[in-house]
Parts: sequence; C-alpha cells; structure tokens
Amino acid sequence: MAAIDIPEVHKFIEATPPFSSLNLLERKQLLTGVSMLYVRQGQTLALKDEAATLHLIRRGACEIRTPKGGLVDQIADGECFGVSSVMAQNPDGLQVVAMEDSLVYRFDKAHFMALLEKSEALGLFFEHTQHNRLRKLSRSQSNELASPALQLSTPVLNIMTRQLVLATPDETIQTIAMRMTAARVSSILVVENERLLGIVTDRDLRSRILALGGSADSLVKDTMTVDPVNVRPDALVMQAQTIMSESNIHHLPIVDEEQRAVGMLTAADLLRHQELSPLLLINQIHRQQSIESLARVCKQWPTLIINLIVTDMKPADIGKVLATVSDNLTRRVIELAMDQCGPAPMAFQFLVFGSQARRDQSLGSDQDNGVMLEREPTAEENHYFATLSDVICQGLALCGIRLCPGNIMASNPEWRRTQEGWRKAFEKWIKSSAPSALLNASIFFDIRCVYDSRQLTDKGDSEAVKSLIKSMQQYVAQNSVFLATLTRSALVTKPPLGFFRHFLLESSGEHKNQLDLKHQGLALINDVARLYGLSCKTYRAGTLDRIEQAIREKLISVDTARNLIDAWDKLNGLRLEAQSRHWQATGKASAYLDPKDLSPLERKHLKTTFGIISDVQDVAQQRFLRGYS
Repeated sequence: MAAIDIPEVHKFIEATPPFSSLNLLERKQLLTGVSMLYVRQGQTLALKDEAATLHLIRRGACEIRTPKGGLVDQIADGECFGVSSVMAQNPDGLQVVAMEDSLVYRFDKAHFMALLEKSEALGLFFEHTQHNRLRKLSRSQSNELASPALQLSTPVLNIMTRQLVLATPDETIQTIAMRMTAARVSSILVVENERLLGIVTDRDLRSRILALGGSADSLVKDTMTVDPVNVRPDALVMQAQTIMSESNIHHLPIVDEEQRAVGMLTAADLLRHQELSPLLLINQIHRQQSIESLARVCKQWPTLIINLIVTDMKPADIGKVLATVSDNLTRRVIELAMDQCGPAPMAFQFLVFGSQARRDQSLGSDQDNGVMLEREPTAEENHYFATLSDVICQGLALCGIRLCPGNIMASNPEWRRTQEGWRKAFEKWIKSSAPSALLNASIFFDIRCVYDSRQLTDKGDSEAVKSLIKSMQQYVAQNSVFLATLTRSALVTKPPLGFFRHFLLESSGEHKNQLDLKHQGLALINDVARLYGLSCKTYRAGTLDRIEQAIREKLISVDTARNLIDAWDKLNGLRLEAQSRHWQATGKASAYLDPKDLSPLERKHLKTTFGIISDVQDVAQQRFLRGYS
C-alpha cells in the first residue's frame, strides 16, 4: 500500500462519474479509510476478504477475466472494478489483471456500502455496471463452451427462417401441397387471424393422406397437427434443439407473445448453424460450378456475420474474416464468369476499393470495384471486358454484395482502364480540388487487387497495382495543396456531440432521434486515417493498419493513435451489433443507433469516443492544414 494524498483523491473523484454527483460530506465518507495500490503489469488481483471491495483506477489499465482466462471487460483511468465482489460476493470468481503498471484507489468496504445504501444515484450506476459486466461475462462463457461455428447459447432469432409459408384451416391439401412445392419447403404453418393454429409437414401428407388413401380435397384443418410445439424468438438454440429431439420433430414454429407466427426453425437450419464457419463457407464457394449455385451457398453470408458478432469476436477480426470470404467469393465469381465468357484476351487485374479494400465490410456492404487492363483494348476486346464485368458485378449482387448506388463498378466503362489510365486518373484527382475529385479520392485511394489473371494463386497485390500505388504516393507527396484540400473535406463533418456534450441526433425522417454510427463516426476515423496513410512512405489500405504505420513512421503520437484505434473498435462493435439487430428484425442492415438502447455507462463511453474523434480531427487539422488555413 502506498501513502495517499487525500486532497488529490478528492480532486480526482470530484471529476469522475458517478462520484462527481456526491456532495462534499458524502465524498469524505467515501474516502474514509481509502488506500492506494501500485499494481505491476501482469499482476493478478484476487478480490477476496478485505480486498473484496470497490477499486477505482487512477492511472493505468486492467482486464477483468473469468477463472479460465476468458476476457470479460477492459477498463482504464476513471473506471471501477470489484463491483461484483462488493455487491454480490463475486460468485463468478472474476479476476483483475493489470494490462500495464497502474495506480488504483481501494475504498474501505464498510464506508462504501454505507454510502451505497444512502445514495440512489450511486446505487443505480453500479447496478448498471454490474449488469453490463454480467452480460459480457455471459458472452465470454459462451465462447469458452462453444466454438464460433456452434453457438448453442445463440437465440433462435439469429438462425430461424423468416420467410414463412402460410395456410388457412379451410384450404385443401392439394392447394397447400402446390404452395409448399413452389416455395421448396417441407412444412406450412396454419394461421387464423395471424395466430398459429397448427402445422402440416411433408410427413403429415405422407402418413395422414397418401398412406391412408385420403383425398387431395381434404381440408387442412382435418390433417394439421393442432397446437404444435413452439418457442419464442429469445429461446436458445440449445433449448430448441433439445425440444425438437425430445418431441421427435423436425419443424419448430417460432411465435411471439401474441402467439403470432414469426419464424420457423428446421433440423436443416440447426445443421447449417452448427456447420457454418468461414472456412467451410470458403470451401463451399470454391466447389460451386455456377453463379446460381454460388448464390444459394452465399445465402449463409448474413448468418455467418451474425454468428461472428454474437461470439464477441473483435470488430477488426470480423473485418478480416469477412474480407477473406469476400475475396474468395469475388475470385470464384470471376472464374465462373470467365467460364461463361471465355478466356480473357489479355492480362488484367480486378481491383476493389472502399470497405472491401480496407477489410472492414459488414452487413449490407455494397460493391466498389474496377478492372486494370494490360493495354488499350480493341473494340472486340472492349466488348469482352464489358460483358465479363457485367457478369461479375451482377453475380456478386446475386451472392449478396449489392450493386453500388454510385455505379463505382467494373461494369461502368469509366472504371475499366489500363495502368496508365488509372495513373492519369489519380494524377488528375490529386491536381484538382473539385468536390468530385475529393469524393473519388476518398473511395479509390483505398485500393487492393483481389484477382490477377497472371497469378494462379492469391499472392497479394500484383506488381502492376504496386506500381500504380507508388505513383499515387509520389503525386501526393509532391502536392501538399491536395492533402490540405482533402483534409478540409475530411474535417467538415464533426462527431455528433453538442457544446454541452449532448448527442446531436437525426432531427427528422426514418431515423429521427438516432445516431448514424457509420457516417458520423466510423467514416470520420477512416478519413483521418487515410490522411495519415497517404502521408506514410509505406502504403496500407486498412484504417487500423494506416494508424499503426503512422506510429512507426512517427507521424502521430502513440497516445493519439491508440485512442483513435480504441474509438474505431468501439464504434465498429456498436455498428455491427446495431446492424445485426436491424437485420434480424427487418432483413435490412442499418448502422443507426438510438442512444436510449444503451446503458448510462455505455452512453458515457460513446460520448468519450466521439470526443476522441474530435480531438484527433484537431490534431490532423494542425498537421495537414499548416499554412493552408
């Protein structure tokens, strides 16, 4: 225990939520018996006996882990641990490990508990903290018990079929059999006034109609299984699997609180969920012999993404996994397109831009791509590449990567160029300050090659693309006015925080009173990272890679960069979770978030994240606009 300067502690907690809400007398009560610990990096704190009390990190960072080492949370300056120990005797055996040398205040348990009973605000804050930690603990334990490919703790909502085939009780068996055949399903739900009454399966048609010589004009109500076993959308996959096994059924209706059918879970859905993994999907992609069969395989794409999200995988890792799958999908579509159109008349590279180039795709990402040709094509060769590009882009759309609304695709002749043509385009944009040039720079300057017809295997960017990137960097280095102009454009949009640190929400429209996590958060970080990336000697396409490279080349301070990386991780995690919820509810991806859906502590962290982005924008402005204001 180190000696402690009480006035200094008073000053610190006076500015640290939730203690800032206490009056002077309450703060004095809290600090009675307070002590300070110096915790070395890697040291584990067992919260037992007298140490089973609340701790506040004065300076440093710690991880909260399960007894098996599973990560529950990461905390730093101004955050507390020991909440479960002091409020519930730490039944889960959580441990605290210092990520770096840290100074920690330890509060006297008796005085803290006495204050907790008196202060409703303090109690509410720590109840939220404990709730959020328990939620993260649940996710961590799910990871310990199951692989990402088999998450038995996943709600059935994540894997159930939403496109229901429905019937009414008075329809004939022949009518519903025709409907089932057309929809290629093995069951149909019987509803009346939207409420589930029964179910008819293929097995019912065989055993209750065909085997008994029944008539095709029989009514559904005389054949269906009445009041079938069902579960709610929040039931776990493990529970659903157990129910289906015990009841010997292969179709499980999913109903809401009003007994309205909202989904269907089949044995096939469970099997796909258990077998769904990135490696399996890539293997299936390369086995397909047509774009149509490839599209059927890629219907698993949203479920794969949701599975990765619910396993609490790091956002950066999710991006890398999705980029690997997406790159393999793109290459296979190109191969199948060439089978259809014939061999290419010259060497070419297929380029991707934007999120796929940065490796941060998510649900609902669209295409940004182009072609680099070996030489200027003849009219006949140009027709070939126009046809090939159209097949590729339409094929990718069929597989779930939607067409670009801005037509930045290889199917657009504007984005099929020779290496010299691409070089001149980059040079033109860099020399221009027109809004269209800056927009193009924000898209095309994130570039990767995913297919080179000269390479039989994926060996990274081709020499032609490396040469193109090198010339682009040289143009940027020689034109500081362009970087300043690009900086002004990048810094026009500010994080959605008001003067008094209130969220600035959408004021109207479909997303009224929500935050746009993509355009008001992540895009701002991507823009700043691009500025640093274009200033680096070594080119990187990914946002985090650019920030790390800027550290190595000493263009940005380590503290500023680490804060920016943490902000990107935080926002990307929130975006993925928001997209997952929207997708499950509507079948569409949306990066909008209602702050009311967050706990008070999560809202505090989000405001801090937006504050970090604002601070880094100020740093970027000073660096890149020096002399150009």
